[in-house]
Amino acid sequence: VILPYLKRARLESIRHFLGIKVDRQLITALVERWRKETHCFNFREGECTITLKDVAILTHMPIDGKAVCVSDPPPPPPPARIVTI
Repeated sequence: VILPYLKRARLESIRHFLGIKVDRQLITALVERWRKETHCFNFREGECTITLKDVAILTHMPIDGKAVCVSDPPPPPPPARIVTI
C-alpha cells in the first residue's frame, strides 16, 4: 500500500528496515555514550559523530533533491450552525 509513495519520494529502500528487530541493549549502550554537549558518541577510541552522509550510506536513501514533507491532513471544518428565525 505504501510502496508507491516511497518510490515516488525515492525512499523505497526504507522497506528493508520494516522487519528489523531492534537490539534494545545496543540502543541503551549508545544512549549511555551520547553526549548532548558535543552531539557525539564518546567511545574509548574517542568521539564519533554520525553525519547525514553516514546515514545515507547505511540506509541507501538519497540525500539530494527536494525535501520530503509530510503533514497530517487538516481537521474537518466545524459543523454548520443552523439558525432558526
